Amino acid sequence: MEKKRITATKTRVKDVTTGNYMKQEGMNPNYVLTNSGQRLSRVRIIATVVDKFISETGKFAAVTIDDGTDTIRGKVFNAVSMFDNIEVGNIIDLIGRVKEYNGEIYLAPEIITKSDASHEMLRELELRIQDKDAKKIRDIVLQYKNQVADFSELCRIMKERFEIEEPEVEAILQTKEPEKQEPVDTKKKILELIEKLDAGQGCDYAELIEASNLPEEQIDSVINELLSEGTCFEPKPGKIKKL
Repeated sequence: MEKKRITATKTRVKDVTTGNYMKQEGMNPNYVLTNSGQRLSRVRIIATVVDKFISETGKFAAVTIDDGTDTIRGKVFNAVSMFDNIEVGNIIDLIGRVKEYNGEIYLAPEIITKSDASHEMLRELELRIQDKDAKKIRDIVLQYKNQVADFSELCRIMKERFEIEEPEVEAILQTKEPEKQEPVDTKKKILELIEKLDAGQGCDYAELIEASNLPEEQIDSVINELLSEGTCFEPKPGKIKKL
């Protein structure tokens, strides 16, 4: 019986590197279970080559690619000619299998073609649409999971009403629901940083911006509020101090 090739899923590097690598029994392909509930076994990624290595024996080669979300290595054994025309700085469209060895998740390339910035932008738009569709499917499955008796019933309803297949349902249920984060009290955070960074002569604005990891406009708004209400004052230009 002819073995059907798995369709390559367009994705981002981060979805591969932050997922859980799931080893399967027998002929079932291993895959990465992403945080959104996707199973990634064969992927397609557009990214920039940031490093290239070829061993002295010429039997092993690797490229490191970066798509702005994370980096990952593509590794080949023996078939190093695949990287002959690929250089650092090239934007490539890579199709390959997701693999794991010694804790490192990497890609085993099957097809590599040179791409460009316009295709990179188009792919990002495609992925954003894909993200929205995946979220809708996830929300539907989670909405119904507590309303049915068992997994089989849930799969039947998902298939009949929404054309969501069992592997998708199973993958979504395997992932943890994202934890709700408590909103950050920005004013409290900035006040604490002002005290922490004040060595006696006040907190330097530049240090505060860097340490807060917040947009400068947001910090300016909070600082103006702290000054107007008298919680802080400016001992000299470029410095702020808590009263």
